[in-house]
Amino acid sequence: MQMIQDVLSSLESNGVSCQLAELVRYRALANRLNLAPSGSIKSSMAGALSSKFKGRGMEFDEARHYQPGDDIRSIDWRVTARTGKTHTKLYREERERPVLIYLDLSASMHFGTELLYKSVQALHATALITFSALSRGDKIGSMVVSEQGDVEHKPKGSAKHGLAMLNQIVNTQKACLDATQSRQSTKQAVIAKNNIHQFSKLAMLARPGTLVYVISDFLDFTELDYATLGKISRHCEVRPLRIFDAIEQALPHVNNVQDVLLTNGQNEQHILLGDKQVESRYVDERHAWFSQLKEALSSIGLPMRQISAGRPIEQQLATSKSGLILGEAI
Repeated sequence: MQMIQDVLSSLESNGVSCQLAELVRYRALANRLNLAPSGSIKSSMAGALSSKFKGRGMEFDEARHYQPGDDIRSIDWRVTARTGKTHTKLYREERERPVLIYLDLSASMHFGTELLYKSVQALHATALITFSALSRGDKIGSMVVSEQGDVEHKPKGSAKHGLAMLNQIVNTQKACLDATQSRQSTKQAVIAKNNIHQFSKLAMLARPGTLVYVISDFLDFTELDYATLGKISRHCEVRPLRIFDAIEQALPHVNNVQDVLLTNGQNEQHILLGDKQVESRYVDERHAWFSQLKEALSSIGLPMRQISAGRPIEQQLATSKSGLILGEAI
């Protein structure tokens, strides 16, 4: 228990509700995260990200034969003199890419058994992505969804906007947490989450070429949700990021059989911890769900990574060929 408290102290977190101060600490880690595109950029906006579009810019790309209409100021005289044929310099145009974070703060995210609530870990991931985007000169925006409604922030490139966005997300997480705990304490029916993950608004916010992070536990995504994500991925780079808790994979091990009462604020259920058959059946059911999730994302061509709410994010940065990226590939 003391070890957990020490880790929480280092994260400046209580593990349940988030504070802006614990998110600002990720500014120091911003340069460690790789947000470079995995493919060619499809947008036509000018900015600070090198793209495969050719035009006037700061970075030389190649020389080719002069064509009528080319700017004579771009003639490469050295190559022209060497080959005897007029050549023109081409430059790799600088382009920026908006980064948009879809953040799920529905009721199932306000849960945790080890270190942090899933919603808190999701906010930590959001902060790291935000500061990484700003450090690259990219625009950053978000769409936060919950039973309380949607909160949207259109991508902008200022640090002031990034901090204001994170502050509002912190307040949203607290409001959602309070509402969830209130329902549990009074045993009120949990608000139906039908259509909570409708991605039509996200599709309108995500302009072509946008990097879209989808941060969620994916527990109640529908076929329609996956289909819409697939459509968004046709003109954007979509990176699903699953936040999970250890108990969602297997029941905790105990030395003696214990009858435990579980509740979601509406329904109650008894479960036997330490019963081998119960543990095996639980693992099989979770494995089946997990396989369906991977199949659903694979069917729309989206790889997924995942982050545990039981460890600090900086311990879960995986190494790729182009740098560090969030989470473990599955």
